[in-house]
Amino acid sequence: MLVYGTLNLYNLIPMKKVEPKKIIIVGAGIAGLTAGIYGQKQGYITEIYEKNPVAGGLCATWKRDNLLIDGCIHWMTGTKEGTEIRSMWDDLEAFKTEDIIHPDNFGSVEYKGTVVTFWCDLKKLEKELIKISPEDKKLIKKIIYMVYKIQNMPLPTDIPLSEMSLWRKIKFGLSVFPYLKNYIYTRNYTKEEFANKFKSPALRYAFANIVPGDGNLYSSLYAFGTVAMGNGGVIRGGSYSLIKNLVESYKRAGGIIHYNSPVEKIIIDNHVATGILLKNGEIKTADRIIAACDVVQTYHMLDKKYSIKAYKKRFLNPEAYPIPSCVYISMKVNKEKYEKLGNTPVFMFETSSYMVGKRQFDYVPIRCYSYDDIFVENGNVLITTLLHQSNDDYAYWKNLYNDRKRYLEEKQRVAEAVVARIEQKYPSLKGEIKVIDVCTPKTYNRYVNSYKGAYMPFAYTSKGSIYYSNGLFKNVRNLQLATQWCVLPGGIPIAMMSGKFAIQRILKESHRWYKISKPIRYIYRKS
Repeated sequence: MLVYGTLNLYNLIPMKKVEPKKIIIVGAGIAGLTAGIYGQKQGYITEIYEKNPVAGGLCATWKRDNLLIDGCIHWMTGTKEGTEIRSMWDDLEAFKTEDIIHPDNFGSVEYKGTVVTFWCDLKKLEKELIKISPEDKKLIKKIIYMVYKIQNMPLPTDIPLSEMSLWRKIKFGLSVFPYLKNYIYTRNYTKEEFANKFKSPALRYAFANIVPGDGNLYSSLYAFGTVAMGNGGVIRGGSYSLIKNLVESYKRAGGIIHYNSPVEKIIIDNHVATGILLKNGEIKTADRIIAACDVVQTYHMLDKKYSIKAYKKRFLNPEAYPIPSCVYISMKVNKEKYEKLGNTPVFMFETSSYMVGKRQFDYVPIRCYSYDDIFVENGNVLITTLLHQSNDDYAYWKNLYNDRKRYLEEKQRVAEAVVARIEQKYPSLKGEIKVIDVCTPKTYNRYVNSYKGAYMPFAYTSKGSIYYSNGLFKNVRNLQLATQWCVLPGGIPIAMMSGKFAIQRILKESHRWYKISKPIRYIYRKS
């Protein structure tokens, strides 16, 4: 804890710094578990308080009709040995190399009979795209080149940008410089704007839709490139296995998780965070508080008295900083009959239009989980459809939720619209598909208090800017935010990094060595 002189003036240079002993972490998601593991390994006493009966937060799995549903992991950055983020997953004992499933493609899009498959083998991809549209050869080669460039751009993963020395920041800036041209080009285009450069209608449609959401071209190429380069595999067992492994790692390190323990308030005494107030009225004290939860929920736990200015600016500009959510439909179907279709695990096809929330869709995306036996039960396999939603859609679903009957009817209508289009496309599946669950943006909000049902923070658009937050609230000491909201556009690796960074900042305050993971630089080269 920080001790001040007798003048009792806030923000005066402290006369003495005392090493914190106990850290309370709010939330047992990826960020909270990461902070807990690193904290325990650095000698702190940590306790996590989680509102739900299980850990995971947005990295969630649940069962419906005896079938496991993965609500999070479609691919996960950091699965390739020797990469920067993999070194952190190894610190956490999150998974083993033999647990990783590497797909040979990112997915397929069918448009008017032409199927465009985004193969991970970039030479194969280039060859097939040129075969589909020889007149787009120059643009196809350009996009393959940009995938390599984007994947090779250095990322500040070993220590937070805010804690780098000036010299270290200069070195980092120089290392990024060779990649700036491609980075600036891809960040300033929406994926739709770039897709329109193709002469082929099939390629235009495929590149505009293969990655859901409002992100820019950079976001799409980074997502695809991560999988294509073997650094975005899937863990066997999905989100279930990842969270199970992190919880076990945390407990092995001596950590304690309190489930069914929602936090009502973070206690601030004279601008210093001293503890938490649980919803049951209990008060828990500690030397440091890490809020590993939604940024807006944290603001409410601070009685709306303290905030981070940069977030407010972005919340007030939804056009440049839309908040991604989704309607997530889970279905079961006979595994053998579905596999006879010959589709790639992710397959999107054009359909007649239908409304979901405030948006109109003219396609149905399907993800089939037959690559992992944990999502197969009694001959049936999990298939899901993710339909992108955003700020306006959340208001729609929130208003519907106030009338439970209408809300449930609308969920059923959307699910039936999707199933009808799948059956129309594939008559062999007629009567074979059973809807087992439908999540809406309101579901995500209700389950983990995520702002407007966001499963990731602000989308990285051509109108917005990238954002790094140090997670510190102005005029509050001993409080640290650790969440995927700390670095736009968020995601599983960002949540993990933010948990690690929170512990590093606490270590630095105590004048201790805080470079926890050895920085690694992995270079992707054309084969």
